[in-house]
Amino acid sequence: MKRMHTALGALFAASLIPGLAHANPGALEINQDCVAVGCFAGDAPGFPVTIAQPGTYLLTSDLAPPGDSSINSIEVGVSGVDLDLNGHTVDGGATCSGNPVTTCANFAGSRGIVLQSPINAAIVAHVHNGSVRGFGNGGLVMFAASDGTLFDHLTVTENSFGMLLVGSSPNATTRIRDSQFVRNLFDGATVANAGARLLVENSSFTGNSQDALALSTGSVAVGNRFNDNGALGLQCGGSTCALGQNTFMGNNGGGAAAQLNVGTLRDMGGNVCMDDGTCP
Repeated sequence: MKRMHTALGALFAASLIPGLAHANPGALEINQDCVAVGCFAGDAPGFPVTIAQPGTYLLTSDLAPPGDSSINSIEVGVSGVDLDLNGHTVDGGATCSGNPVTTCANFAGSRGIVLQSPINAAIVAHVHNGSVRGFGNGGLVMFAASDGTLFDHLTVTENSFGMLLVGSSPNATTRIRDSQFVRNLFDGATVANAGARLLVENSSFTGNSQDALALSTGSVAVGNRFNDNGALGLQCGGSTCALGQNTFMGNNGGGAAAQLNVGTLRDMGGNVCMDDGTCP
């Protein structure tokens, strides 16, 4: 009995050690120390950390590339990647002021996390559970994303663009869920490719200097919150978007007229504009 109590005590004590209780057996670790020598096979020393094999990858420290660097932090070049930030921050070093943001300092040309296949093939990846901040060319950038790509439980803040979707397989839908896009210099999240779509759920967009969320045809936004953004809360002008259960808290672009712009609305119901009782 005493031996059992000792074993149980050791197990309980181990559960209190930060990170140990959430360890992911088989995951390949990424941390600031291993970057200098290459974190795993296929990753050359230095930034960016290059993920070229499917699998599970786990941050075990914050990542901070050189502040004046134009090199990206993490590049995902293959499908089948689960990238768990494990509560850590990928930090580009810039800081922004104002709410909504008016100026940012120490922007370099780097990006935070990039999805880009060397053969321009569409990538399916899962990025989650941490923060991306301070990057001059975008916090999350997708050059090749496909159906099934998911970003969730992220805080994306003080970047130029929070998320920028510039490429995808035709009519692919990238999903954002349970995340925050806060005080980015331009849009919080934006689609720059008319063939790409976003499904955005239960996320918040606050203090971004331009549009909080800019969508393309076929995109869907459900259960999100928008406030204190410099321009529109939601932009889908000239396109068809479906909206439901979104709350426009106010002060987007200075008042009721700047809450949202949708070319053709597929109204799923329950949208509320605090500054304008006619919100669809």
